[in-house]
Amino acid sequence: MYVKRVELTNFKSFGGTTPIPLLPGFTVISGPNGSGKSNLLDALLFCLGLAGSKGMRAERLPDLVNHTQATKGRSTVEAAVTTVFDLSDEIDLYQALMNPNEENADISLNEPASENGNQSAPDTVYEFNGNGNGSNNVEWSVTRKLRVTQQGTYTSNYYINGEPCTLTELHEQLERMRIYPEGYNVVLQGDVTRIISMNGRERREIIDELAGVASFDRKINQAKDKLDAVKDQEDKFHIVERELIEQRDRLAQDRIKAEKYKKLRSEVQAKEQWEIVIRYEQAAQGVRKIQEQIQSSEKEIADLTERIAAIDIQIETVTAELERLNVHVRSMGEEEMLALQSTVATRGAELRQLERQQEDLQKASEELIQNLGKYQRELQENQQTIAALTQEKHSIETQELIRATQERDRVKELLDRKRDEANATAANADAWVQEQSQLHHHIDTLVKALEPQRTEQAALREKTNQLDQKVQEQTESLRATTAQLNEKQIEDGDLSDRLNAATRQVQSLAVSLAEVDQELQIQRQTETRLIEEQRDKQRKLDKLEAQTQAVQEAQGTHASQVILKMGLTGVCGLVAELGQVDSRYQLALETAAGARLANIVVEDDAIAAAAIDILKQRRAGRATFLPLNKLNPPHIPNRATMRSMPGCIGYAINLIEFEERYYDVFAYVFGTTVVFETLSDARKHLGQYRIVTLDGELLEASGAMTGGSSGNRSSLRFGTGHAAESPELAALRRRLQEIDQILGHCEGAIAKATIAQTDRTKALTETRQQHRELELKLEQVKKDLERLETEQIQLTGGLEKNQQELSAAQSRLQILDAEIPTQEAQLERLRANLAELEQAQGHSEWQQIQSELRSLESALNEKELALRAIEQRSQDLETRYQLLQEKIEQGQIRIQEARSQQTIQLQQQSENSVQQTAV
Repeated sequence: MYVKRVELTNFKSFGGTTPIPLLPGFTVISGPNGSGKSNLLDALLFCLGLAGSKGMRAERLPDLVNHTQATKGRSTVEAAVTTVFDLSDEIDLYQALMNPNEENADISLNEPASENGNQSAPDTVYEFNGNGNGSNNVEWSVTRKLRVTQQGTYTSNYYINGEPCTLTELHEQLERMRIYPEGYNVVLQGDVTRIISMNGRERREIIDELAGVASFDRKINQAKDKLDAVKDQEDKFHIVERELIEQRDRLAQDRIKAEKYKKLRSEVQAKEQWEIVIRYEQAAQGVRKIQEQIQSSEKEIADLTERIAAIDIQIETVTAELERLNVHVRSMGEEEMLALQSTVATRGAELRQLERQQEDLQKASEELIQNLGKYQRELQENQQTIAALTQEKHSIETQELIRATQERDRVKELLDRKRDEANATAANADAWVQEQSQLHHHIDTLVKALEPQRTEQAALREKTNQLDQKVQEQTESLRATTAQLNEKQIEDGDLSDRLNAATRQVQSLAVSLAEVDQELQIQRQTETRLIEEQRDKQRKLDKLEAQTQAVQEAQGTHASQVILKMGLTGVCGLVAELGQVDSRYQLALETAAGARLANIVVEDDAIAAAAIDILKQRRAGRATFLPLNKLNPPHIPNRATMRSMPGCIGYAINLIEFEERYYDVFAYVFGTTVVFETLSDARKHLGQYRIVTLDGELLEASGAMTGGSSGNRSSLRFGTGHAAESPELAALRRRLQEIDQILGHCEGAIAKATIAQTDRTKALTETRQQHRELELKLEQVKKDLERLETEQIQLTGGLEKNQQELSAAQSRLQILDAEIPTQEAQLERLRANLAELEQAQGHSEWQQIQSELRSLESALNEKELALRAIEQRSQDLETRYQLLQEKIEQGQIRIQEARSQQTIQLQQQSENSVQQTAV
């Protein structure tokens, strides 16, 4: 069995598909650095699943895809590796691998084939060369494909002979071929040197891995772990059982409480019904008491109304004086008030700025306190670690080191005694024994001289390779660091310019915000002044409306409005609503009708009675109803007799337009009232008729005369059903509308100013945040500059040092390459002479002594190695102790710096508080 072929598709440095044929026996692949030799080994590890991404020199599996394929912008990129094994000399193994599910398929390397004939013959592939000769070619292949998307996600699949499988199934098949993930089928660079220099215990671990013993040990440990987990689950279930029993007992107690609650609830419901009855009786008593209180309150209302009238007169006087003083104040101090408002707005902006600075300082102080606590905790942890290291080092120096030294001295003493015994035996032996001893001595001396040189040679080769690689890496790092340093210097200049521009922008926004704040303050003061005026006007309007309502109640119009709003069927409306008159006669006819304009016209007397009951129930006052079915108006004489009277216009009823069905209504209202143009014309017929003039003078038939100013004229008009507003009420309403409009504009200005204030505050905050971010970025760039400069110096020094070490190692390696072959040839000659001498004549006692000597020398070497390992551990602990001591010193320095910064911040906060107090 051997690896016959490896095919790589887009794997690492191999673009496209590259087949690598491998021949039976020992195959060497050579080439310059970077040609992809190690990538072939990574491909084997990747295909067989024997290592992770770290073991294949990659951070993640997608890094294994060829970079030229990954940069072509495809949706998915695929890398694949196929490994083909030739099993021509292991037919039984091939049959077992091709039939893994059969009971008799458990066959591995070096096991005899079954002889019962139940196994089927394996598939055989024949290949023919140009000569026509065929040869059996039994192949078993493993393929792994890696698909990577543009988003960075990936999938990995395994295939055995083209059939999909899992990694576990693949490892099970590889175990039959003695290939393990933890095994040593793949020998990496430096493994041979490490195996040569390791002790016997470590070699035994390798043998156990190769023999499969370690695998069984791991399975035993897994079984024990599973048993422990089962025991833990058993204990957990016991705990759950106890909790469920306790829960059952609690639920039983809850059931008893629920039954008791149900019984008590029924009793409570019965008591609640009794409580409703009692509350009803109490409410009835309360209603009677409230009615008594209402009667007493009505008397108090009448008294209070009189007092309110007197107080209103005082308010009007004081209001007039206040308006006069306000006008005087505005004329005397408007400019000073505006200047003071501007100063207050500026001071307010400065105070808010100082408050924001105080908040920033407070946040920085809190962060500094957190960092100080973190530094102190790290310092304490490092001190505890130093204490533990000191204790461990003391234990090694006082116990392990002494014990290892004593064991080495004991073995050395045994070796000296055995050498003395061998010398005594050699003195009594023949000359050949002396010659044999001399040969052994020369061989041992030469081996002791040669082995360190071989170890040194291997170590120097490894060191040379590592130093060469380090020099290349450091050269690349130095070049990259220099480029980064140049970029950071350019970025430093750019950030400085941007920071200066941001500072100017912050100052400009602060001034603009102060102006907006001042404008907003002025608008709000104007709004407050208008709201106060609005309240005063509203109070006056409410007062006048109350007075108007009182007049309406006196005239009966209030009761009429109540009836009209009820929407009773059969109510025709007020007398004033049912007729239309010419504006020339309106004053005369309204004066003649008087209070009868507010009479309510209804269809019949039943509706009038129902309306009167409503007014009684609501205590809405009194009203006069005119039922159409019961009216008995007076007789109107013939108007022909009026034509001979100078200045006579006619009967009042004839000057009104109304529906015919309402004739009796208007006949009742006006009767035989006659309309004259002037008072002088009317006086000639005084006592004969009821007369009204166009100017509103009323002459009764009894001889009474009414006239004068019309200030107390009724508010009802013909053609309307509501009272007209007085000029003062109309003026107040207009002023309130104007104030509402002005307040609307003021609110709009305040809203715009508020939005502008919010926007500019937001812009100022964002600009300050950008300013702060630029400061932080600039600080970080400066730190990066210092770090890169330090790193550049360190890289330069390390590169020079590694180049010197590489030169010295190469010189020493050339010397060893020249000396070791000569010494190896001499050693071979001495061993050949010793072999000839021992074949000529043997001496059993001498051979036994020599064997014991070699055994003791081996034991002494092991003790020396153990002692050096303990000394190395002690040296490592000393190095860690020094590193931790340096960390503690750095931590103390950082704590001191943090405390200094804390002191500076406290001083800044104190200064900021003083500035706030001054503002």
